This record gives sequence, C-alpha cells and structure tokens, in this order.
Amino acid sequence: MVEKSERVRALRHYRRVVRQIVRRYLGTPARRIIYKASGLTNFVFVVNHLDGQFVIRISPDPERIGAFNKEWWATQQVRKAGVPSVEILAVGNDVGLEPYMITRRVSGAEATHHPKRQRIIHEIGHFAAIINSIETHGFGTNFDWTDAAPKIETWSEYLDREYQLQSRLEFFATHQILPEQELNKLSTIIEETRRADIKPALNHSDLRLKNVIVDDNGDITAIIDWEDCLSAAAPEWELSIALHDLSIDEKHAFIEGYGLTPDKVEQMAPLIKAFNILNYQSAIASAIEQDDQSKLSELKLRLNGTLDLFSLAC
Repeated sequence: MVEKSERVRALRHYRRVVRQIVRRYLGTPARRIIYKASGLTNFVFVVNHLDGQFVIRISPDPERIGAFNKEWWATQQVRKAGVPSVEILAVGNDVGLEPYMITRRVSGAEATHHPKRQRIIHEIGHFAAIINSIETHGFGTNFDWTDAAPKIETWSEYLDREYQLQSRLEFFATHQILPEQELNKLSTIIEETRRADIKPALNHSDLRLKNVIVDDNGDITAIIDWEDCLSAAAPEWELSIALHDLSIDEKHAFIEGYGLTPDKVEQMAPLIKAFNILNYQSAIASAIEQDDQSKLSELKLRLNGTLDLFSLAC
C-alpha cells in the first residue's frame, strides 16, 4: 500500500514537471497529458498540444541525463544522413531536477508483426549501412556526444576497459557455458581483432523490429530507442544484435539491404557470432541468480550450436 501511494505521489510530481516542460518549449499549455505505463526506467507521458503530439520521458535517475544527451546526438546525426528517426526537441534536467527528454510523437506501429516484415527488414539493413557509415571518435559509450569523460582511443583498450572481455570469458568458463575448446576458439577470434585496423563507427546496438516504427504500408517512419548506441566495430557489432532473432530468409534480406556480399559476410561471421555469444552474459547471469535451471539449459542448448540446423559446424 505504501509503494502504491508513493507511485501516485511520483506521478503527480511528474505531471507538474511535464506541464512546466510543455510551457517552456511549446509556449502554451497542453490540451491533454496521458501517462503511458510502458517505460521500464522512465516515466513516459504523451502530450496532446495545439502544435501536435509529443512524448516526454522523465527519469528518476539523475545519471540518465548522459543517456538522453547521447540519444539526442545520435538522432541528429542519423537524421542528417537520411535515416528516419525521432525528432528530439530538447533534453535537460533544469525543471524538476530529474533528466527529461521531449520528442515529437512518431506515427505508426512497431514493425514486429507487420505483414510486409521481409521488405521492412531489407530496408532496415539499408539504413543500418548508413548508420554504420557515420564516423565517430573514441570507442564505447563515451564518444563524440560528450566531453565529460576521457574517450577510449583504441579498440583493444575498449575490449579491456569497457567490454571487459577477460571477465566475460572467465564467466563462461566458471559456469561451463561452453566446452573449453569452443571457449578458446571464441577468445582467439576476439583477440585477433586487436591487431586489426578497426575504425570507430556509430552503431545503434539494438536495431531490431521492436525498435522500428512503420506505417500501414510498411514504410519506416522512425528508428527509435538510441539509448544503447555505441561507437564500435561496424558492421560486426551491429549485425551481432540486428540478425540475432531473424529467420534465415530474414537474415538474407537484412544483409542484401545492407549491401554485403556473401564473401564479406562469410569473412565477418566468426566475429559476429563471437559477439552474439558473449552478449548473452547478462541473460545467463540472470538465470543463475534466479536458479532457473530450465532457462539455463535452454541458453546452453542455444549457444552450443545444437539448434543450428543449417551446418555441421557444431
């Protein structure tokens, strides 16, 4: 009961903050403010205004101002390059002290279940190539969007400091997620990239159908949710996530849209797979913490290649 009353007080507070934000940036009061119980970490409000519809996200976490500023920078860059994305009007933390973001609302729906899914995926691949063509400076979370923290200058340094490669490998070894031979192979694939001339580039880092808004005809109106965007190797990093939950035919559609030849994909495949496997660390850790043996067995089955029905590589 206490928790519910605290939530009610919080909503009242954030509604007041929303009214202030609307007056500041739009000049006149909102016609209607609707709370959307969809944000996992943010309070999300849809604002109906004389000038249109807007979305205001407010975070209780003061540190989120950095993530909001990163989203703002990334969406500005991709929009200039011709990638449809949300229009962010402002980011700040000077109204209710909590970080906020105001965007123009995008029309359409998530592309996940659209009947023209295959064509949409081809187009996402095309836009992924444009996103990955945007040069950045520094690797990891802190790049062009901020001067607040020292940038990681090399790919090798990123693997050690931010990606924490050795810690991930030790985690997989400790919990026997992969056979030792496979783990050594995975480690070798990643380690070899230290000697490569990898240039930093912008990666959306979650370029999946749930983050793509389309209209009724299946045309993409916006690519959303840039909070995890990263300066990293491209397209290997992007593809390790973007291709993750697509069918074989859909993978082909994405790759064709991106403009990659089969030879190029075959060359990059080991690193794409290595990133995909290592990025399962958080899901595995969650299953272990909850002592969910069923989920853990399911993850091991997936990662050891048993479900790969298209090759004898396993």
